[in-house]
Amino acid sequence: MPLSATPRILVVDDEEAILYVFERYLSVAGYDVAVANNGFDAVRAGEAGPFDLLITDFRMPGMNGIEVIHALRRLKPGLPALVISGNPIEAGKMPDGVRFLSKPVSMAGLLGIIPSLIGQGA
Repeated sequence: MPLSATPRILVVDDEEAILYVFERYLSVAGYDVAVANNGFDAVRAGEAGPFDLLITDFRMPGMNGIEVIHALRRLKPGLPALVISGNPIEAGKMPDGVRFLSKPVSMAGLLGIIPSLIGQGA
């Protein structure tokens, strides 16, 4: 089966409104977007097929964003990731290949860095 040329992005956040905004905005920008409202659903989505980029909230019930990254990188080593949090001190040091953005996120800024993030995983 040929791979799609459209990059696949998984967005993980426990707030439905944020998932909706990211899904709509990234889809309109031409990305194939999947969403999960917790880390466990994100891992299931990763098991169903690979993603080119993970965008995750840091603080979520069950699994935090860093735990989601580690779980998905067991499935796809080197998966580029972006952690979003309102509290950079709480999030701490990011794993290799992970970018950090503070809330609120500028969608224009986000779209500006996605190509370089996806390029890291190529």
